[in-house]
Amino acid sequence: MRNVLILGLVAVGIAGFGYFALFSTPAQHMAEEAKESADELSAESTKTPAVAEPREGTGTLEYLRLLGEDLECVILYEDTERQHTVEGTYFVSAGSMRGDFLTESPDLTGKVLSSMIIDGQDMYVWSDIEGQLYGMKVDLSLTANGAVDTHEPVALDKAVRYDCKPWPNVDRTVFTPPATVMFQDMSTLMQSGMEYGTVYDRETMMAPEF
Repeated sequence: MRNVLILGLVAVGIAGFGYFALFSTPAQHMAEEAKESADELSAESTKTPAVAEPREGTGTLEYLRLLGEDLECVILYEDTERQHTVEGTYFVSAGSMRGDFLTESPDLTGKVLSSMIIDGQDMYVWSDIEGQLYGMKVDLSLTANGAVDTHEPVALDKAVRYDCKPWPNVDRTVFTPPATVMFQDMSTLMQSGMEYGTVYDRETMMAPEF
């Protein structure tokens, strides 16, 4: 009987030790760490996603376009050839871009508003000269090999100073060419052998200078 009692006490002791080992350190510690990690992950998931940081520096318009970010920028371009500064606004989103720039007028007596859009495989460039709108449409493949002079207000590969901030509410209508401009298709003009600048009227033709 005494031996049975001793064996019973030993069994109880072993069970108690097992319970302690299972539910205290290190098992208990591991469980607590797992709970803390889960709580941290839950807290992280409720945080507001990080907003893209503003960008400021020197680069090309093409560099900004290909970043893949939604940005609205102020652009300054020093045209050393014509010795004047071009300034304007620039919007990029998902590979599309729009720029509106103030440039010197052809007679150097004032400013001209010149704009350009890239959407898909096409570039649109137009200017408001003395109240008249002149524009052209160019396939980007023609600009890649230098086959045409696109007359854009700021060349895509020229270094500019930019000051950009995130564009949170993208309005893709800005990438739609204005319906008030009669765009000459450079591909069609090249096939017909005509030069850029020829604008058709119902009765006459005129060729403005850019």
